[in-house]
Amino acid sequence: MRIYFSIYLIPVVALALALFWLVLRDDRLRLWFVVALSLAVLALLHPVFAVVCVALLLVTQQVVAAHAAGRLSGGRAVLIAVLIAVVTLAVGKYGRSAAVAMWGGDEWVVGRLLMPLGISYFVFRLMQYVFDHLRGVISDNSFLRLAAFIMFIPTFPAGPLETYQGFYGKRSIAFDRELFSVGLRRIAVGYFKKVFVVDFLFAVAFGDLLKTMARPGFDLGELGAFSGWVYVIVVFVRAYFDLSAYTDLAIGFSALFGFRIMENFHLPFLSRNLGEFWRRWHISLSSWVRNNVYFPVYGLTRKPWLGLYLSMLTMGLWHYVNVNWTIWGLYHGTGLVVVARWERYKKARKKRRRKAGRPAAAWYERFIAPAGYVVTFLYVALGYAFVSTHSFRHAAKIVYACVKGPLEWLGIWG
Repeated sequence: MRIYFSIYLIPVVALALALFWLVLRDDRLRLWFVVALSLAVLALLHPVFAVVCVALLLVTQQVVAAHAAGRLSGGRAVLIAVLIAVVTLAVGKYGRSAAVAMWGGDEWVVGRLLMPLGISYFVFRLMQYVFDHLRGVISDNSFLRLAAFIMFIPTFPAGPLETYQGFYGKRSIAFDRELFSVGLRRIAVGYFKKVFVVDFLFAVAFGDLLKTMARPGFDLGELGAFSGWVYVIVVFVRAYFDLSAYTDLAIGFSALFGFRIMENFHLPFLSRNLGEFWRRWHISLSSWVRNNVYFPVYGLTRKPWLGLYLSMLTMGLWHYVNVNWTIWGLYHGTGLVVVARWERYKKARKKRRRKAGRPAAAWYERFIAPAGYVVTFLYVALGYAFVSTHSFRHAAKIVYACVKGPLEWLGIWG
């Protein structure tokens, strides 16, 4: 993500835009320019991965071509795509630590095994490309168009996970002054969120609390009754501003080149329940998981609860394979299962009330409905005890602080 804060960003983008819109008139040349520019940035920051990236693109194209020619079954194509993703993620996320264990502090080896943060988005795009070809959603298999889509540098570091058809279907081939203006505004908003809100405002207002509770050995006795809740809420809200800032930057820089990238957040704090939250938060990732995990699992088993659990586990382990992210996935999976069953119960209850000639909703429901917004917000915030720490014991201590502090303040605990 450091590409957004390089001192060379402004001159490089300015020169790239001049070449893209004023010099290159043929669309194929423009796409080759996008590929070359993206590859150059990747090669500068992560030389080994730049080579790996091109190799994986070629393999992916050949897998799709083999399936289209009838030389490869759909099941085997899916298996190859998943294996490529798993191996790439494993090497990308854990190769450096394995290299340190094997070669110690050899900077030449270790430094070249450092993979970009966007590797998770990279492999999910590759899998989506294969899956959509198998479903018949995509028909062309151009290496140029595939490379431009996968390697497009504005969306590479932190998404959104735009689809292939959306990437090209919403694009403006001719210069669009309004779209360009929107892009500039989104870039300004993104930098404001990241630099002022995340890096300055949160650090000034909550820096001491965040540093204190980020240490596994923090003393509960030195904290206030609601410090645990303040901590998880601050981490949650900060995560929103941080992630949405990078989404703004990705959408903004993409718009400068005529690409309309999908939104990734839509007022997530105004969610009535956890299901609605995941339709508003990290929309591209949750959509990917819904389409490629939940629906296939539900189609095979007819068990929605299993699809929800596996979906959230996939989302958790996509971030990192450890105990905390696994628990986070189970935590959100449980919440979604409870919400789904509660919604089914409410629907059946309304139906019974209508049959009995009574109003569909009881008089008191309008007064307790707002509680759903608060419960959803706090439930999601509490989950950040796990993803903001590196051990289960540390996370459990924060959860314990969230429970103990308010109960002590009410005089119920101790």
